[in-house]
Amino acid sequence: SIARGCEGIKPGWVRVNFNYFIDERVFDYVVEAVRLIADDGWRLLPDYRFDPVHGLWRHHDGPAEPPLRLADVRYEDGRMIAPRHALRASVDELPRYLEEARALFASRPGALDARPGALGHVSEEFEELRWFLLPEACVA
Repeated sequence: SIARGCEGIKPGWVRVNFNYFIDERVFDYVVEAVRLIADDGWRLLPDYRFDPVHGLWRHHDGPAEPPLRLADVRYEDGRMIAPRHALRASVDELPRYLEEARALFASRPGALDARPGALGHVSEEFEELRWFLLPEACVA
């Protein structure tokens, strides 16, 4: 269903591995989150810009700052010193995150694939090999 309304776009595959001691609620959350992205993730494409030269997708607001950078890590007397980030959400919050995601997807109409010839700044070879949805807004 990822290519709903987008003829010629082939759905991709995803592989997720779980360890044997994962909490059942976390397992259910990850499975449902992957399903949500597979079904409705395309609705968020207008928020991203695609660089066809490097094959990279970037959010229009720029990259998210990681909680830890390599520059934050140092060694003193043979010991690694790095900031500790112990802030974690409760497993009880996971259903709320899924509801927020569903509401976000429902609020977004998404964007259909670019019209033939509309992506004038990508090569014909690129277009022949492209298998994914690429709205015009993503390469503007």
